Amino acid sequence: REQPGETDALLTEPVRRPTQQRAARTEQLQARQASSMAAEVKKEFWLPLESNPEVLNGFRDKLSASNAFAFHDVYGFDPDLLAMVPQPCLAVLLLFPYAEMAAAKAAQLERLRSEGYAPDAGIFFMRQYVGNACGTIACVHALAANSDFTVSAGSELEAWIGANKPLSAEDRGTNLALAKFVSAATSESAQEGQTAAPDVGDDVNHHFVAFVAHNNCVYELDGTKPYPINHGPLSSDLLSDAIEVIKREFVAHVPDGQFNIMALASVE
Repeated sequence: REQPGETDALLTEPVRRPTQQRAARTEQLQARQASSMAAEVKKEFWLPLESNPEVLNGFRDKLSASNAFAFHDVYGFDPDLLAMVPQPCLAVLLLFPYAEMAAAKAAQLERLRSEGYAPDAGIFFMRQYVGNACGTIACVHALAANSDFTVSAGSELEAWIGANKPLSAEDRGTNLALAKFVSAATSESAQEGQTAAPDVGDDVNHHFVAFVAHNNCVYELDGTKPYPINHGPLSSDLLSDAIEVIKREFVAHVPDGQFNIMALASVE
């Protein structure tokens, strides 16, 4: 017996010629393969990068990115402390307590869904499918969003960004997990921190996100989210605006939490 709506579906289904049928089957197979690959990489864990400019700059070097820009500590919210960061600032990285922020971030996503939020499709954003790779994802987001200034010509990173620009955030995330040069750079850099690296797969509560400027707006790039989050137009420089977002959207919810901020900015 037909279920409601089945007849309409049969009547409106387009007649496919053999070439169309083959193309449709190919697309379905590719989609299944991509889904299977994403499921496999989700089982992986990398060593987490330490929130430390020396470590992140070493990671930058291992990716053969430009040394004209470097990661710098941001020591506080006071204007005098922000003035210590060289300009221009291309990206801001935030490390925050993940579990303590979970409810606030879930409420944020629900609000965006209810508002029909649609991010700019032109920004380079990828999903995070590898455990403890948030520092890697944040660094690559910062570099890729500013690739005209930060990515060296002829490098593997340049080729990877170019190949992944036309793809979806999900495919970019899968491909990053499969990028051996990125996983190798992560593994080496994670061993170079000031504290002993945890074991692969250890539970790490803190999480990295990146803030970048795109089309004169401040965007938060968090690979655990389904899309980049637009926090509104730039009012001054990226560093000052990102700090205001961090205070409003993060610190206000966990005022006693442990936060660490770094900026990708011009070398001193």
